Amino acid sequence: MRAIFFIIFLNVIAPLSVGAQSKNSEFNQGLKRARDFFKEGKYRATQESLNALEVSLKTQGTNKNLIGLVAYWSALTANRQQDYQQSLKYFEQALSVDYRPLDIYYEYGQALYAADKLVEARGAFRQSVKRGYKRAVSLYYIGFISQTLKDYKRAVTFYRAIQKLPEEEQEDTTQAAEMQIGDIFLEQAEKHPDVFKAVEVYVIPQYKKALQFNPDSSLAKDIRLKILELQQKYELLLFRMRNGRPTNIPPYFLKISQDITYDDNPVFAALETTNSSAKQGSLVSKTETFGRYSFYYKDIFSISPELRANFSRHANREKEIIRNDNWVLAPSIRTSYEHTLKKKPASFLLDYDYVYTQRDTQGSGTLVFNSRVQTLSVGERIVGLVGNGETTFRLRFRSFDSFSQSANSKAQGLNVEHVQPSKSGKVWIFNFGYDRSRVNDKLFNANTMFLRSDVIFKQWQFLSITPQLGLGMTLTDPVNNASRGMETLLNPSMRLSRPFAKRYRMSFHADYMNNKSKDTKNFAFQKTFYGVEIEYLF
Repeated sequence: MRAIFFIIFLNVIAPLSVGAQSKNSEFNQGLKRARDFFKEGKYRATQESLNALEVSLKTQGTNKNLIGLVAYWSALTANRQQDYQQSLKYFEQALSVDYRPLDIYYEYGQALYAADKLVEARGAFRQSVKRGYKRAVSLYYIGFISQTLKDYKRAVTFYRAIQKLPEEEQEDTTQAAEMQIGDIFLEQAEKHPDVFKAVEVYVIPQYKKALQFNPDSSLAKDIRLKILELQQKYELLLFRMRNGRPTNIPPYFLKISQDITYDDNPVFAALETTNSSAKQGSLVSKTETFGRYSFYYKDIFSISPELRANFSRHANREKEIIRNDNWVLAPSIRTSYEHTLKKKPASFLLDYDYVYTQRDTQGSGTLVFNSRVQTLSVGERIVGLVGNGETTFRLRFRSFDSFSQSANSKAQGLNVEHVQPSKSGKVWIFNFGYDRSRVNDKLFNANTMFLRSDVIFKQWQFLSITPQLGLGMTLTDPVNNASRGMETLLNPSMRLSRPFAKRYRMSFHADYMNNKSKDTKNFAFQKTFYGVEIEYLF
């Protein structure tokens, strides 16, 4: 604004004024030089040119308009050089000759504020508001100065006045003003006899109100940090359990994902390979949602209900392919009792999982009941048992009810998982599992051992990509079917994940499976599947 005004004055008004005086061509050239220097950011040269013009004006007689212009622009130039004492002198000179461009009180107020003349600065910003120049920022300055002077009532009044302006005038100051009101409330709350209640009832809601104006702004991060620090300081939220284990903050987690994968050999199950020889491939669309909420009883016990639901559909509509179409509903409850074991943080785990699946079992285009799986697991999680990692032991008891009664089964198993972070930023995950499955049709009884290792690498900063590699091996002993022999399933995998657009994450993933069996016709198969998944995290 001021630059436009100055250029217009130098190119139109000033030349006319000086042009009326035939001997002022040198003055015009001096104005042009000052303008050019200012545009180039050469403020010392600008001031030198303006000083020369000031001397010229004194020798040529009084022209209030030009005296005011030179003084005003000298004040702005001094402001740019942070020479506020000199700036104030020039502003006062411009005002003394009644030279008052639209922005002069705003600029004068900034110089007064920088010179720690707060009362005078507040008065200048009030004049700026009256003249309609940068009203939102001027109101913010008045509020902030009043807050600094501990005139809290006036500060809140002026901060709140910003919201009464038209939205296009608020200039992103509303959130900052509401945050400052939160700071005022906090200062008052900390003097209150019941500071805990005051912070909970007045301060945190005010910060949350400020946050709502723009949850994705750069200031929002500072506001969230203020809320978190207060909740921790006044124990308004549970941050750690009694053994030091951190709680989930926020307590909820929700995501929606869409995955498009190409599967070169969809199979209904490992024991059903009627499409194996055809090697028919298909694109697969999988839409999934997952949610969890954690409740805490003091710092001892937690319970986390979860719900997962997904729907998969194959683009290839051949009969042996579409029988893989399915939808899954899987609620679960995870509980944890926190304690210590040999002075190490530990958790006693008790989980229940229920998985209901409908599938197009006949390839008719209709999804019908396929299976119901219920799993009860009991375990113990210990931190520091091996290095500084986390080790979890679980006993599992599973009941499988199938659409085909002969496939119903009971299984018992053991699982051991170890998560080990490294100094280089990698995270190693090791899994061992053993299951003993007994099926109504005894021909399909099996003992299975599972081994898997994954490594999550540190994010590649230049691409913001997090790579993950894994290798799994499953050994299956078909207890009552010697013709199959000991089967071996190898499953290497890869995933590359990258966040984008605040709450989104995109992943490219690829897997290969190779099941080796003596009964090559019915139980051996290979398949490769790779695709892209997009997740939205709430």
